[in-house]
Amino acid sequence: MATRRTRTSPRREPSQKRAVDTVSVLLEATERVMASQGFLATTTNRIADAAGVSIGTLYHYFPSKEALVEAVVHRMWQRELSALEERMPLLTDGPLDAAIRALVETLVALMVQRIDLYKRWYSEAPHLGQLEHGLDITERGVTLLRAALAARRVEVRPENLDFATDLVVKTVLAVVRTGARDYPQESKSGELA
Repeated sequence: MATRRTRTSPRREPSQKRAVDTVSVLLEATERVMASQGFLATTTNRIADAAGVSIGTLYHYFPSKEALVEAVVHRMWQRELSALEERMPLLTDGPLDAAIRALVETLVALMVQRIDLYKRWYSEAPHLGQLEHGLDITERGVTLLRAALAARRVEVRPENLDFATDLVVKTVLAVVRTGARDYPQESKSGELA
């Protein structure tokens, strides 16, 4: 007998402001419930209660808790990319070592804001998030960093910028996420950055 795969794509995309707000409330509730209770104890009923909506409203947009958690993961990844995009001017305007440190500190600070969520996701449900989607977002970060470092080519040691930027971005993201899971105190104190 074949196992049934849980549906993780949203049922429908919100188009009106009220629907967008409802989805946002559902995702924020998913973050809170998962961060406090963990993936296994998270249920659609608990999420609906935390969001203050009916279970029917939740199911109108999301077919399962996995779909909600996956949407939360995508939002986390987008926040990481947005944080990198906002800090990219540092790479063109200041000392390179200070700019890279500021980028890492920004990612750590972003993770610390939701450290319990990162910890629960990374240790309990890392299979959710659609790897291809995560790699696409990561590639956008790699492209940003590569362009910034290419503009400062004389200051950068590696000859192969494609390899170097890809490795740096993926390594930093892995360290930040592992820090949330395994080193929450060091993450919060700033020692990780």
